Amino acid sequence: MASRRVKKPAHPGELIREDLLAETGLSQTQLARLMGVSRRTVCEIVNERRRVTPDVAFRLAKVFSSTPEMWLNMQQAVDVWEVRTIHGHDYDKIKPVREAISP
Repeated sequence: MASRRVKKPAHPGELIREDLLAETGLSQTQLARLMGVSRRTVCEIVNERRRVTPDVAFRLAKVFSSTPEMWLNMQQAVDVWEVRTIHGHDYDKIKPVREAISP
């Protein structure tokens, strides 16, 4: 497969934990209130145990004056890397339709 990343991309929670909370001085509880979600949701995202959904992406975009696409692109990069890491050997066995139906 083309373009395999060796290093896992940064999870959106890492950006929140390492940069945004530190820069703003917000606690996870305060962030949860601003976003209108539970503290558990924020905690699980920050600790990289939960994905950023489109709903959460819109909420993060509003709070941090960014775009939902930024958050979703970060999450998608992690998701693709994880799936490729787990199933890449299976994907390598799949043939393009032209090869599969050629005599």
